[in-house]
Amino acid sequence: MRFLKITSLVLSLLLLAFLSLSLAQSGAPASQPKTGHVSFTADMLDKNIDPCTDFYGYACSKWQAQNPIPGDHPSWGRFNELEERGEQTVRGILEKYAANDSTRSPVEQKIGDYYQSCIDEAAIEAAGTRPLADEFKAIDGLKSKADLAKEIIRLHRQAVGAVFTFTSDQDFKDATQTIAEADQGGMALPDRDYYVKDDPKSVELRKQYVDHVQKMFELLGDSPTKSAAEAKSVMDIETGLAKGALDRVSRRDPNKVYHKLEAKDLAALSPDFNWNVYLTGIGAPATQVVNVTEPDFFKQMDTVLKTASLDDWKTYLRWHVVHGNAALLPAKFVNENFNFFSKTLAGTKELSPRWKRCVRYTNGDLGEAVGQKYVELTFGAEGKDRTLKMVQALERALGEDIQSLSWMSLETKKQALVKLQAISNRIGYPDKWRDYSSLKIARGDALGNSLRANEFEFQRQLNKIGKPVEKNDWPYPPSTVNASYNPQLNNITFPAGILQPPFYDNQADDAMNFGGIGAVIGHELTHGFDDEGS
Repeated sequence: MRFLKITSLVLSLLLLAFLSLSLAQSGAPASQPKTGHVSFTADMLDKNIDPCTDFYGYACSKWQAQNPIPGDHPSWGRFNELEERGEQTVRGILEKYAANDSTRSPVEQKIGDYYQSCIDEAAIEAAGTRPLADEFKAIDGLKSKADLAKEIIRLHRQAVGAVFTFTSDQDFKDATQTIAEADQGGMALPDRDYYVKDDPKSVELRKQYVDHVQKMFELLGDSPTKSAAEAKSVMDIETGLAKGALDRVSRRDPNKVYHKLEAKDLAALSPDFNWNVYLTGIGAPATQVVNVTEPDFFKQMDTVLKTASLDDWKTYLRWHVVHGNAALLPAKFVNENFNFFSKTLAGTKELSPRWKRCVRYTNGDLGEAVGQKYVELTFGAEGKDRTLKMVQALERALGEDIQSLSWMSLETKKQALVKLQAISNRIGYPDKWRDYSSLKIARGDALGNSLRANEFEFQRQLNKIGKPVEKNDWPYPPSTVNASYNPQLNNITFPAGILQPPFYDNQADDAMNFGGIGAVIGHELTHGFDDEGS
């Protein structure tokens, strides 16, 4: 790579600058990213600007001027543009299989029926909150705080993030093994800082959050007076939990979120929570050890368990049920949820169209089933092979750079090169697709499909406990417009979704592709040697 001609390097820089745009709007998205979309042409440049004085303006201003931010996005750039085209492609796939055709394969039936159920707003409106009736009944039936563990099991299996989280994770001190993990959670706001900061903006956001919770209880049928009291109870419990949680910066330190305890010792942290009931009933393989990421959080959780009344806890659990499932409830819940979490918190002006949301939900719950059809249409073996060669070329270049560093000791260079050579590259899509055969998807049951999919994924994660790490498990669906480095597994992942124009194009020459996806590859590689990767 370091021997490319200057002209090729300039073209690569132009494309990299063009890709770096973060604020703009897309034109009409093509339904198939691999056809009809040009990665880069000279017409995209603003030739009225001297590149020697304003290279960014030369490369990007013309595109920016032509592309204001869409109403359903808080920001816009080439990543968003590609994501938009990808969603159009997936939409075409899902609409094709949404037809109730007896010739569909099991995979086609699942993705088609899930999408059709989601898109059927009339059925969702008619169902109301009835799909959640059993959960509300179970919560109302709690007789004492000793019963909370059983209900939290039910909610966790449905991906309702009440009180704390429980899953599997790689053992930080033994990278070959998977162990159980109990982590902080139970807060609907994005970060614990929202609850504990005293600046005017945080205080105002908390007030708006309490107003939102009250409105959601009113939508469930509670009176304004009762809903206001319920919202206060929710805020009190979540604030209490937040006081025991680590801040985001501290959580970047692996040593601060690794406390491997005997399962029986959890009772010492939270004696008022029935850990024996929880651990035997959650559905995890019998385990002797648990990584308790934040012991102080679980001590604080016990304090909140003692101080909050049973009625307050029932209110809190009802809130998390409706909050966790708002996206697939009737429009009044969807709109209220959007108004706070997307408009107020993120600055998004408009709710995305129904089809977009249903594409995202289908992809989220059946990502590798959708991915099988997506890669057939957009990304083949040639793209996978060519991208792998690019990754390997950049890894060789990084190795040469490491060897040439004057400030790095010989021993450090040696260890860095060992790590570099051990990186596993995952390109396009998994070598083995996930098996969804045990997951029931019922046409006309949008919320039920989501709940069953959540339970399927929760159990899939728990089944890993006590077993060797699954190195081929992908972190997101193949159609995702993203890439990542995993410091625990020392691997990089480039899904087919990002290996599309303008980042990567099978029809483009190497200079264009290195300037596009090459910049992303290099970015991910360097994560292996930053504060988390090192």
